[in-house]
Amino acid sequence: MATINDSLVIAHPLPTGSGYTWTLTSRLGEMIKKMEAQFGSRDQSWTILGIEFCGDVPRTWFPGNCKHIIIQLGCSALVDPVQALFQLAHECVHLLDPGVFGSATVLEEGLATHFSLQYIKQFHSNYTTSNTKYAAAAGLAAQLLDKAPTAIKDLRSQGIKISHITASQLLVMCPQLPKSVAKALATPFQDWTQ
Repeated sequence: MATINDSLVIAHPLPTGSGYTWTLTSRLGEMIKKMEAQFGSRDQSWTILGIEFCGDVPRTWFPGNCKHIIIQLGCSALVDPVQALFQLAHECVHLLDPGVFGSATVLEEGLATHFSLQYIKQFHSNYTTSNTKYAAAAGLAAQLLDKAPTAIKDLRSQGIKISHITASQLLVMCPQLPKSVAKALATPFQDWTQ
């Protein structure tokens, strides 16, 4: 299992001179590569400005209404590197098809939580989310990905944003997915009751 020996904020030169220690920014680059390999390229018309800490919960913030994105991690993650990477991996998925607050579906939040849980396993094999709604969404997304690993990438390659994917589109990509799961995944996350 990998360890987190670095501050994740301050980069130090490697003894070999071949680069620097991992930071949140370099980890974000690694996450984006993994995420795009799994779900397709992100919308590059948006500029990622960086990562900051603010408040209690992580989120993406769009300052100035000019296609800029800042990833905000919860302040508690400043002293907990595993939590910081978990939150960063979750927010990374929201970089695929950025949208205003409240527009995410169960599918998008489920993919984000599932991706963050998979990413963090290299540092903490038993890490979980304590939020049952996000955990349930991740479980539904996992059902889709287990049956049709390329479904999201394939739908996005047709120009469909994650938050606009419908239950019928999911069923076309994955006919063996239960209709109730497809319907739940297409539901706006804020309106969804488990």
